[in-house]
Amino acid sequence: MPYRPPFQLIRRLAMVASLLVAVTIAYLSLMPADEGAAPVFTDKVNHFLAYAGLAAPLTLALHPKRWVSAVIVATVYGIGLEFGQAMGDAGREGSMLDAAANFLGALFGAALIRFSAGLR
Repeated sequence: MPYRPPFQLIRRLAMVASLLVAVTIAYLSLMPADEGAAPVFTDKVNHFLAYAGLAAPLTLALHPKRWVSAVIVATVYGIGLEFGQAMGDAGREGSMLDAAANFLGALFGAALIRFSAGLR
């Protein structure tokens, strides 16, 4: 029979992963803006993928049945960073479209874990 680590260990590792992803997102979101012009929706795809990558381990850390909580936490975090961009002087602007991409990414990442976990 293959070894299955206890769920508590998985949750702890998922929390560490969530924190690492959150710190990485904050760094990338608040660093000075790059002067190069990116294709129109590349930025939104990046936001979607980043917040899917945040919400997925966060869902495991909280528990897959609490996937909506993970979406809320990730979305509020994203909105906070958008406000930080708007108030900062790094040449960045807060964007409602970025916040929407953050929400959709968080929803996708959390739902992916929730519905692939086989919970009823």
